[in-house]
Amino acid sequence: MRDLTSVFRTFARELSLLGYFGHNWDALVDCLHDWHGPGHGNQDLAILIEHADDLLKTDFLGLFVSVLAQAAWNSNLRLDGDGELDEWRQRIAQHFVFLLDHTAPVAFTEKVAGAWTWRWRSRTAGPLSFADKEILSGMTIKAIKLLRDHLGCSIHEALGILQSRSEHLHGEHSHG
Repeated sequence: MRDLTSVFRTFARELSLLGYFGHNWDALVDCLHDWHGPGHGNQDLAILIEHADDLLKTDFLGLFVSVLAQAAWNSNLRLDGDGELDEWRQRIAQHFVFLLDHTAPVAFTEKVAGAWTWRWRSRTAGPLSFADKEILSGMTIKAIKLLRDHLGCSIHEALGILQSRSEHLHGEHSHG
């Protein structure tokens, strides 16, 4: 998977994505989000990407990782367009593992860090706004409980979401 065409072709082939797969980043997120769809049942998904060192030579590695993270986020939490839990869909666990042959994991993650931060912040802009008042008021415990209860996640996951959302909101308020 050294170019975009081969990335999309590989995912389409290996996951038997339906004919509507548009061979672009948005389509990949959508198809992974709809993994529960026809022919797939409600199966959890683990993808091993072998020889991931080769991806270090691409200019899309950061975007690729952030797209996979967004797809997993959508499937694992099953939020609808309003940021509410979608009661009609079962949560599906999705995991993506990059198997490295020669590269230290820290070198790999450094390459994707900038794009990951941007994608995380843009993804959390709207659906998590239900806890913004508490976050901006410094009501940390209340915000964590809101995130945990609303998203059905652990306290540790809620804390991570709170930290990212807080950074996003404080950056937004200082710039605008």
